[in-house]
This record gives sequence, structure tokens and C-alpha cells, in this order.
Amino acid sequence: MELIKILRENDNLLALLSTVCDVEILPELRAPETEFGHLTYNIPGMTFAEAGNGSEYILLEDGSIGYWGSEGTGGRIADSLHDFFEFVIHCPYWQDYLCEEVYQDRERLRAFAGENVERLKEGFQEAGVDLPEAQQRLADSLGIEKKPDAADILMRFYHCTKREPRFIQTYTEDDGSTHSGTESLFDR
Repeated sequence: MELIKILRENDNLLALLSTVCDVEILPELRAPETEFGHLTYNIPGMTFAEAGNGSEYILLEDGSIGYWGSEGTGGRIADSLHDFFEFVIHCPYWQDYLCEEVYQDRERLRAFAGENVERLKEGFQEAGVDLPEAQQRLADSLGIEKKPDAADILMRFYHCTKREPRFIQTYTEDDGSTHSGTESLFDR
């Protein structure tokens, strides 16, 4: 929770995290989205952040981080808050990294991650933001080592999405039928 406290106490860092990583830290923890009582989760937790599209990042009772996507996707994405912030800082707009085939070969993953970062750098540069500088500032402010290569971080993310117990959301229709997302985020 120390990392969240650091962010909440610095409006400039909050804005930078939102711009660079599409993560908006909430002023306080709150119960996760329930879709008017239709949505339940198999692991209790509290929402600490949102994405711009309304998706939520949930601190689960075991200390890991769950994700509930506004489009119905969900799953575990990090084993701790530190891992979460390390991940989103190194891999902004992380949904672009959900290509399971590249995780089977470390060199291919490294190249894929580099291509994603280069594409993002160009987009941010057009908007007047130096992405590497912004990432370094966020990392330094949170006491996270900025690594030149995100392959190890991405492998931790990949394994976290696959580990048991899965973070599962269940939607119950008005007629009592249910739909559960039991796959990993890679099985969209």
C-alpha cells in the first residue's frame, strides 16, 4: 500500500501514471464493480485503480492484483503491488502484450516487447511526451528499477495469469444462468 500512498500524495505522479500507463489510482479503496448485483468474484478484494475505459484493478486478499475488464474479461495480472507497478511502467497499455505465441520464445518476446515500446514512443512523442523519460520518473518515484528489457517482467505476468487459483468473475443473469471467465487473459 506504500506505493499507492506515494502516488496519492503527488498529483503530478498520478497524472503521469494515468497518461503513460492508463492507470488512475482511486482516492480510496472501494468494492469492485458488481454490475448491479449480477457480478461476483471468487477471491475477495478491493479496487484501488481504474483504466480510462472503466476497467478495474483489484487488490485481492492474497496480495495479488486482479483485473476486471469493462468488456467482461478478467484475471490475475500481478502477484503484488510492486509487480503490478513494475509491469505497467515497463509495459504501458499492457493489453497490447496479450499475444500468447510470443511468450513461447524469449527472444521473440523480447523483440515483440521492443516493437510495442517503439510504437508507443512514437505515439507519445507526437503528443509531446518522452516515454522513456516518463517511465524512468515513475520508476524512480516508486523505487522500481527501470530495466532495459521487459522480457522477465512479461514472463512473470504470463505465469501469473495462468496460475491457480484463477481470479474468476461470474455474471448471473436475471433468469439465474451464469457465465464465468475461467480462462486466463490470454484466452480472450
